[in-house]
Amino acid sequence: MSDHQTSLLSEGCDGAGTLRNAVAYCLAELPTAPQVATAPAVVAGIGTTAPHALHGALLLEALAQYAVPLDRTLPFTDPAALIADGSWDLALVLSPWKQQVGPHLSELTASAARTGVVDTVVRGGGALTGVNTNSWAAQAAMETLLGGQVPTSIVVLGSGGSSNSVALAARRAWPTTRLVGSARNAAALTGWADRFAAEAVAPDELAALFAKDAPTLLVNTTTWGETDASEDQPFAFDFAALTAPGNSYFDLNNRVSALQTDALRAGMNVMSGTFMQRATNACRAALLKARPL
Repeated sequence: MSDHQTSLLSEGCDGAGTLRNAVAYCLAELPTAPQVATAPAVVAGIGTTAPHALHGALLLEALAQYAVPLDRTLPFTDPAALIADGSWDLALVLSPWKQQVGPHLSELTASAARTGVVDTVVRGGGALTGVNTNSWAAQAAMETLLGGQVPTSIVVLGSGGSSNSVALAARRAWPTTRLVGSARNAAALTGWADRFAAEAVAPDELAALFAKDAPTLLVNTTTWGETDASEDQPFAFDFAALTAPGNSYFDLNNRVSALQTDALRAGMNVMSGTFMQRATNACRAALLKARPL
């Protein structure tokens, strides 16, 4: 059974319009009707990079764009402390907690339930709602990158929380496209493949599988390339074997990494994670503006 197709691509493949569509679909998943909150918001965060993310330029820009006044920010170190504090309105959920927070919440949106990933929590109407904004943001990014093209095949590298958001995004945009995942964590990869009717392929078998035709869209959801230090270790995949001129590469890392440079040199269309991060923060700002009172 394939997913129902839902495209976010705006008329003329306009990226800004596609981003707005992602926000609209994300809001539509809320279990209660959106309202218009006017009080200054308290934004919490949990995760390794939470203190930095709570003061990130992209988040602050999104809050300003949606006219959401910020009262203060609150970083937390574990889910129990986050849930116990009743003073915040919205919480950013970052690595390594995206797949652990869900069971602590009152309800989940459809995307959060399907992926098992919560990257944002909204407080309102007496409930804590877990939201997966990343799936809508990733879909907006991938559809913008491909510009209306229907990919023949998509390869997702990695099996962490972000790989689930990307897979759901791919299934919504292109339900019948061949979806292949590869990761060193065989158990997590098998679960991912079962969840999204995809193929699971070991890293050392991936190049042979695509020896004839490279994947139309290649997506890196790993943290390799996130920092200079991450690139000190060999990449787990034969990246060069998966690249081809005219095909597309999407890297969830904002930093311009060696992989992105190699893909550009191979003649590929390349997008970093910045567009996705902007879409994610736009969704969060809109959720704050529309949070149930």
